[in-house]
Amino acid sequence: MHDEKIIAPASDPLRYIDARFEPRDPIFDAEEPVLPRLRRRKGRALAAAVAFVATALGCGGPARPTVQATDSILVQLEAGAAPPARSGRDDVGPPIVALTSVASDGPEDAPLLRVPIEEGSDPAAAAEDAAATPGVAFAEPVYMYQTNRAPNDPRYKDLWGMAKINAPDVWAHTTGDRGTIVAVVDDGVATTHADIKPNLWRNDDESEGNGEDDDLDGYIDDVNGYDFVDDDGDPSPAASGDERWHGTHVSGTIGAAGDNKVGVAGVNWKVSLMALRAIGPQGGRSDDLAKAIDFAADHGARVINASWGGGGNSKVIATAIGRAAKKGVLFVAAAGNDSAASPNFPANLKLDNLISVGATTPNDVLASFSDRGAMVAAPGVGILSTTAPGQYERYDGTSMATPHVAGLAALLWSAHPNASLEQVRKAILASGVKVAGVEQGRVDAARAMAALEDGGDGDAVLKVSRQALTFKARPGRVPRAQTISVSAQGGGARKFTAQADEKWIVLAKTSGQTPARFAIRIDAAKLPAGTHQARVTFTPDKGASVAVQVAAVMGDGPAVAVTGAGCELREGKLYVKSGAGCAVRAVDGEAAGVRWELPGGTHVSGGQMYGQFVRRGQFEVKLSSDEGATDTLPVVIE
Repeated sequence: MHDEKIIAPASDPLRYIDARFEPRDPIFDAEEPVLPRLRRRKGRALAAAVAFVATALGCGGPARPTVQATDSILVQLEAGAAPPARSGRDDVGPPIVALTSVASDGPEDAPLLRVPIEEGSDPAAAAEDAAATPGVAFAEPVYMYQTNRAPNDPRYKDLWGMAKINAPDVWAHTTGDRGTIVAVVDDGVATTHADIKPNLWRNDDESEGNGEDDDLDGYIDDVNGYDFVDDDGDPSPAASGDERWHGTHVSGTIGAAGDNKVGVAGVNWKVSLMALRAIGPQGGRSDDLAKAIDFAADHGARVINASWGGGGNSKVIATAIGRAAKKGVLFVAAAGNDSAASPNFPANLKLDNLISVGATTPNDVLASFSDRGAMVAAPGVGILSTTAPGQYERYDGTSMATPHVAGLAALLWSAHPNASLEQVRKAILASGVKVAGVEQGRVDAARAMAALEDGGDGDAVLKVSRQALTFKARPGRVPRAQTISVSAQGGGARKFTAQADEKWIVLAKTSGQTPARFAIRIDAAKLPAGTHQARVTFTPDKGASVAVQVAAVMGDGPAVAVTGAGCELREGKLYVKSGAGCAVRAVDGEAAGVRWELPGGTHVSGGQMYGQFVRRGQFEVKLSSDEGATDTLPVVIE
């Protein structure tokens, strides 16, 4: 029997649904401490963050136990603030501790940072202390999340779920489209499975296996997706272990290749499955999950499948889902397998781009393990789908119900690519067949398609991720390329053209289809000293255009700018008080192609480097770029 680790109320996050198969774990079976509340700081940024999460979280049942990572916490800075300080030292360890930014598309000077904590520290207490630091909007532990599949029951040998949601009725109209991208944020996807490989997402702007970040998105070799657990371009499951085919099973329900004389067929016979591994053998860290959500939204996913939950009500994940909403991305979340009165996190968030999903049986009743109160339900018992390469198994759980709904959303968008997020979500909610314990009922593909066709398509309004770009260049230097994303209001697919009004602006391409990433460079050789202004205009095939303002500042100046108490540039050197946190920014432009080499060999990518300068002495930081230019910054930690 295939057993699934899930979250249960009044239990721990790695308990089996059936106690007969429950091993005792010396770590997770221990008593959980009562977590202190995070200190609330006054201020506009914190108030907005707290209000957002308070509004997003639905009314739930009793608090569920959480598991927290013990190596770091997550710290959201306020605009213009530097990283928090830490104790200085004179003995061992790196002199500069680099702090990773784990969120995208936020204010450039207000990052979300992963801040390491001392071994043996209480993460909740460390987050509380960090939240009280000036310049910090909020801080929280790194929560760990688990997949939501209940124990396997091999009673069902056919794809009864497809018939139950009336997918064949829609297949007469559409069987999917490779242009529709569904991100599977999970424990990996078996990219070599014969039923999955034909429908894997392909990042056409990235070259496979060359070890370079070709599309300037900050990730190397992200051809089919990315592995945020091991930080590499291979999103396949772990190399060993029985519980590693969850994301592959989910992917098969969404989009196993159809009509190919192999195995099973997904809700979509054709689709682009973006494989994002953010859950490892011990669960999924909230920062890795948030990064995966951002990656999906930044790279054109229309739908994100989240067959995981529990672990704590994370502001970091909630705000990442909110960022995805701004790009028209639908987030489909498993309600949970706790038999609880309400869904667990993140399915309990009340957001306009989220649908929570419960699991039903072939008799159209809610499965005994499924949490109640989900927005919709879908088949989730005895679901046959892809597992190991060449293999298929039947799993149960709200994890198996969720991809039916994510797949349905993709099927709707394949027929109506210009439909908005609001229209597709509304059509799915309106399709429900009444089921007790579910708000809108069990989804029906034919009814959803009819509802969407009654609503018409969305407006052709373009959006850009940044309204203005500033390039600064010194004599003889080539400013680094900067990237923006272009999307359509509500997430629709829109063709567009791009045009610059000055010849010194260099565009990587002059046309595309939303959502798209766009690289912009300037030809500094054509510009004299001074400040120059221009703009790039993006125009859809129908509808209003949008422009990005571009400024080029030419002249002598330092290679970096620095922010933070105790951080100062003097005569070409960076002087820092021991223990201070500093934000160091490359002045030639904000770009993922910037690389920092810190003392000891640590490498950091991105236009800004956030660090805690902890060990006294004299050191060097090297700053380089894709254009080949290198600067050396002397650092004195006093």
